[in-house]
Amino acid sequence: MGLFSNKKKLCPICGNPTPRLLPTKIEGEAICKECDGKVDLPTGAINSMSLTDFKEYLAAFEENQALQQEFQETYRFNIGFWGCTIYVDEEHGLFRMKDGAGWAFQGKDIKSIRISEDSSPLYESASGTLKCYASQVPARVDALSAQIAQFHMEKQMFQRREAMEGLHRAGQETPEERRERERDNDLYRPKFDVPAPVEKFRIEIKLNHPYWKSFDEKISGPEFDRDYPRAADYMKSYREQTEELHLLAKKLMHMMDPSAGETQVGGAAAAAATAQSAAQAVPTMPADAVAEIQKYKALLDAGVLTEEEFTAKKRQLLGI
Repeated sequence: MGLFSNKKKLCPICGNPTPRLLPTKIEGEAICKECDGKVDLPTGAINSMSLTDFKEYLAAFEENQALQQEFQETYRFNIGFWGCTIYVDEEHGLFRMKDGAGWAFQGKDIKSIRISEDSSPLYESASGTLKCYASQVPARVDALSAQIAQFHMEKQMFQRREAMEGLHRAGQETPEERRERERDNDLYRPKFDVPAPVEKFRIEIKLNHPYWKSFDEKISGPEFDRDYPRAADYMKSYREQTEELHLLAKKLMHMMDPSAGETQVGGAAAAAATAQSAAQAVPTMPADAVAEIQKYKALLDAGVLTEEEFTAKKRQLLGI
């Protein structure tokens, strides 16, 4: 304690010295580190508490101590750098959202679970079952195949022009001029800036608890590589995230109802219909379109075709 404790200003709860620097205050009175260490409340909740409210909170927190001491972590789900972590004790049917000394919640404290991608549900608790919804993301990724192929074609053309320019200027430019040219090329190098099919995943847990009514966190979805976008890479990252979210949902659902099963909502038929609709909405590119365009580009480079003729043929092959 020493220099960092204020023995003249004692905690109104237990009488211990309070911190000199940035103490937590209730009704304008600083509380000690021991009492502050027992605070596990939603952001801002303590600001609306009176000293009487806080004493009642501490009594309830003390009653929860037995469960906290019993807690043995078997699984954790990390929300992210700025988010919290959900800790699970499957053996005792407990979970908490603070490492060390936080509330230990029981299955009976969970009112509902909902995990969604943007505004569409993925996993949702229901009576006696966990609903697992068919996602539209695979169809949306398939619908981007033409744009991905076009990007790679444009990037390949850019790299060819860059290489030809380098050969043409070889021995004619100073090292500084070459570096300047490369910097200029980097500014105009094609980047795949198409928005990903999912922006955010959202975890919502509604609680029957005197101090925690809900838990609501968002996680960023996967993104395409801006330099080397591939549908397979995106889907791999997407499946890894959704599988981990599914595992979390199953563990929490088991706490709510150990006998609960799973219900598939949407299924293959709905996914197929979504894929057909997406395919109709976005034109697809013939499998050999890129090769054909490359042939016409070679004719352009050889001077057989004009720039206008090449552009017209490229648009025809791309269907734009």
